[in-house]
Amino acid sequence: MTKEQMNEIAEQALHQACAYMQDQIGQKHGDIAGMFFCGENEDTIHHIFKQYLETEIAYKQRGEE
Repeated sequence: MTKEQMNEIAEQALHQACAYMQDQIGQKHGDIAGMFFCGENEDTIHHIFKQYLETEIAYKQRGEE
């Protein structure tokens, strides 16, 4: 898996997480998420998601699904 693919997966995971939370509270717009998840907050979440993804891949490659 390329770095670009991992970045895209992390980005989509963040979008889906925000969309789910917004849906649960009836928020129709993503403006607040866009402001909240920029800069350091976005970098931190992406880093965490990519670490998780790397861990999942490592376990899968070792046959520990």
